[in-house]
Amino acid sequence: MTMHHSIRFSGQRTGDAPLTWGQRWLWEEVEKFAPRHEHLNLSEIVDVPDDVSLPEVLTTLQKLLEQRESLRTTYSVDPSGEPRQHVPSGGTLDVVERTARAEEARSTAHALAAGLRSVPFSLDDFPIRAGVVTSELRPRHLVIVIFHLATDGWDLRNLLAEIRQSWAAPGEERTVAARIHPLDQSERERSPEGQAVSERSIKYWKKQLTNAPADIFSGRSPVPESPRFQEIYAESEALAVAIRDLSLHLKVSPTVIFLTLSSICLGKLSGEPRSFFLLGCHNRFSPSDRTATGPLYQDAPLTVELTGADFREAVRRTWRASVSAYSAAKWNPPLLGAAVEDIVRERGQGVDLSCNAIVILEPHAGLPPSPSPAGAEFIEALRSRTRKLKMPGTAQDRTGRRFFLRAQNTSHAVLTSLRTDTTVLSSEESARFLEDVEELAVREFLTIPR
Repeated sequence: MTMHHSIRFSGQRTGDAPLTWGQRWLWEEVEKFAPRHEHLNLSEIVDVPDDVSLPEVLTTLQKLLEQRESLRTTYSVDPSGEPRQHVPSGGTLDVVERTARAEEARSTAHALAAGLRSVPFSLDDFPIRAGVVTSELRPRHLVIVIFHLATDGWDLRNLLAEIRQSWAAPGEERTVAARIHPLDQSERERSPEGQAVSERSIKYWKKQLTNAPADIFSGRSPVPESPRFQEIYAESEALAVAIRDLSLHLKVSPTVIFLTLSSICLGKLSGEPRSFFLLGCHNRFSPSDRTATGPLYQDAPLTVELTGADFREAVRRTWRASVSAYSAAKWNPPLLGAAVEDIVRERGQGVDLSCNAIVILEPHAGLPPSPSPAGAEFIEALRSRTRKLKMPGTAQDRTGRRFFLRAQNTSHAVLTSLRTDTTVLSSEESARFLEDVEELAVREFLTIPR
C-alpha cells in the first residue's frame, strides 16, 4: 500500500546568487545530459530505530529542509545564459509511504530508492525526494534522494549523521546558524580573497598542463563496445589489507598508497614517463568547510614522475604531488576554462584531461590484523575472494572523460571501479587494470619487514 504525506517548511532567509564553483563544475554535466541527468541523483537508505515514530521521521525531514538551504534551492538560467540559484522562503515536500511485510521492508526500501532515483530532477524542483517504508505500524527505513547540485559525498555523510543524531537525542537543539550554505559560499568565492584562491589554483593548473600529455592513450583503438562506456567493479579484501599495511609501514595515508599503485599502473598502460590524473578533491579542510552544505568538490591535476622510481620513491613523489593537487582544487570554472584554452594555444596541441580519479580511503579500522609473518599464502587466500562485477554501460560520459577510476572503503574491503571509453580501453582491459592494481599492492605487501 502507498500513501503520501505533505511536509510544509519555511526557512530563515531567502536569496539569489550565482552558482558556487562546485555547483558550476557540476553544471557542465547537468547541461550535457539534460533532461536525462538522473545519474547525478544520490540516494541513501537510513534504518529507523524501533522507538522513532512516523511523525518524528517527518519532523526530522522538515527540520533538515529548514536548516539546510541547499535542500530547498532551485536553479535557473538568467537572460545572459548564466546559471543561478534561488532559495525561496518555504514550500512543501511530498513524502511517499510504502507499507510492506517486515521481512520485505529492506527490499521494498531498495526498490523505492531505485524508483525515486530513476527520475531526473527538474531545475525548478526542490532537489530532494523522500520516502518511508513502514511495516507493523511503524517506520523501518527512510529513503532519501538528493540532486548532486545540492550536495556532495561529504555533505551527505554529515546530513545522515544529523538524522541519526536527531533520533538518538530527540528534542535536543543543535546550533546551525554558523553553517556555510551555498549562498554564503558564492559570496565568499566572489570576494577578493576568493578570487585570490582561484588565481593560485589556476597558476598551479597552468604549470601542470605545460608538460601534460597530449593524448594519454595515443595509438590505442580497440573495437568499440556497445554501449560505448563500460564500467567494472572489484571488491578486494587483499587490496584493503595491503593498502593498510603499506600505509602504516611507509607512514602515508591509504589514499596516497592507492594513488601510487594507480599511477604506476597507468604509466605501464599508457607508456608515458609520468602519470597524469585529474584528482577529485573534497575541499573540506577547515572546520567551517567540513560542516558546509552543498557541493564543494572540484578537481586538480596530479602529475607523478615515474622515471627511475621504485615503489617507495613513487610513494614519496605521489605524496608531494597530491599535497599540491589538493591545495589547488578551488577555482572559478569559466576562468580555468579560458586558462586551459590559452595553454593549448601556446603548446600548439591539446591537453589530455580524460583521466579522472576519486579516492576516498580512510584508515581501515575494521580489518583483522595481518599475521606475522604475513606470507604469500595469507594474502593469496584473501585475493581468491576478490569479487568482480560488470555494470550496465552508458552511451556517454562527462565531456572529455575517457577513464574514471574510483576507490572507497567497504566494511571489510576496498571497492574500486573503472569506467572507460571503449574506443581507447576495452572492458577486458579495464578489468585487467584493476587486477594489476591489486597485484602490485600484493607484491609490495610481501616486501614489508615483519
